[in-house]
Amino acid sequence: MVDVLITPEAQREIETLRVVRPRPAVWGLLIGHKRGFRFIVEKVFPAGDGRTGPNERLLAGLERIWPGRTIGLFAIRPDAAFKKAGLGPAWYGKLIIQMTGPAKSLAIRPSVVEFERKFFLVPVLFAPAAKVKTDE
Repeated sequence: MVDVLITPEAQREIETLRVVRPRPAVWGLLIGHKRGFRFIVEKVFPAGDGRTGPNERLLAGLERIWPGRTIGLFAIRPDAAFKKAGLGPAWYGKLIIQMTGPAKSLAIRPSVVEFERKFFLVPVLFAPAAKVKTDE
């Protein structure tokens, strides 16, 4: 089963988005890597608003900057245009994190873009928290 782990640095970037309260329909990139069946989000990079959306040309440009590290997209209060743009061949197998609700309590919903006659989102879980070893 696929899951997602958000590193402490990426979590701080998400918390920053909550504090600055971006306008509705803000979207951006998830930078990180995939290990086995786990997406590891290392960076959250805001990239656009509701008037623009992710496309294949953008993904190609990002591949030159972040080779193999663009693992998906995030959106805060995504609109229909974002949802349509994210459900395409360029984003197949990629992670999509949608954040909805008021800024103080954004609900974070991770999914993966899948395909079976049409593109759709499959919800995934957050990875369990790592257990910290203590010396006793």
